[in-house]
Amino acid sequence: MARRFSILLFLATFPLFAGPLVSGVKSKLAAGDLASGIAAVEDYKRESGTDAEYLNAIGWLARGALMLHQNELADRYVAELHREIPVENPDLIVPFGAAIEVEGRLLQQREGRGATLRYWRDALAAAKDPALRARINKNINLVSLEGAPAPPLDGLEQAKGKPVLLFFWAHWCGDCKAQSVSLSRVWQKYRDKGLVLIAPTRLYGSVDDKDATPVEEKARVAKVWRETYAALDGVSVPIDDEADIRYGASATPTFVLIDRKGIVRTYAPTRLSEAELSRKIDALLAE
Repeated sequence: MARRFSILLFLATFPLFAGPLVSGVKSKLAAGDLASGIAAVEDYKRESGTDAEYLNAIGWLARGALMLHQNELADRYVAELHREIPVENPDLIVPFGAAIEVEGRLLQQREGRGATLRYWRDALAAAKDPALRARINKNINLVSLEGAPAPPLDGLEQAKGKPVLLFFWAHWCGDCKAQSVSLSRVWQKYRDKGLVLIAPTRLYGSVDDKDATPVEEKARVAKVWRETYAALDGVSVPIDDEADIRYGASATPTFVLIDRKGIVRTYAPTRLSEAELSRKIDALLAE
């Protein structure tokens, strides 16, 4: 049960590609059934070849093999992704990012934190796509941001000397909307105790899966915040593409808890329960 929970948590931190093959593979991995996922991908390849959905599924298998401690298998899938996607391709950003992600994690196990950070930082320097850059930053942050000074963000300077909770969200994000009720209760509980809440987001260039101008998308951001997060009225909602990418908000929601000295104490690119958020904030306020 503990291993299955860790797999579910691990899978929840990655963006979901909605193709039926990938959805099926993800379900198998969530149950710890890597073998069935492999069989489905092999059947698909025989029928459809190495298209985008196949490569996305290989990315998921690489993650699943890593989580189930089958590193040789994870290596094999990473090598296949590198062969099929030798350079950044706008149509294959998700599997390309998966190869970078899993290879870095394998490197961390073999050579340590320093080696994996160098690898990911080199990959970040070469990356162009905003989603890919955010994803690489997420992985860098998972092994280096806690205990480090919080990167710049609109509103942080004004909150200097106070504990701050950052809630990175997106107007299209269902998990973010599902978090709104518990986050509102946390905010009402701690706002009078000195906690500052900031809810950064960025522009993705689309609304309802259609291209949108910045003006149109900003209007949608305001509408969703007003309607879905009404209990958080008055919370700052900066639209800051650079900061969103730097904080690695490729998985939304992403939570960051910062202490009074401006040091990151929690970095969590996933949903958090009300109890878990409260526990972390209580510990910070008690210092």
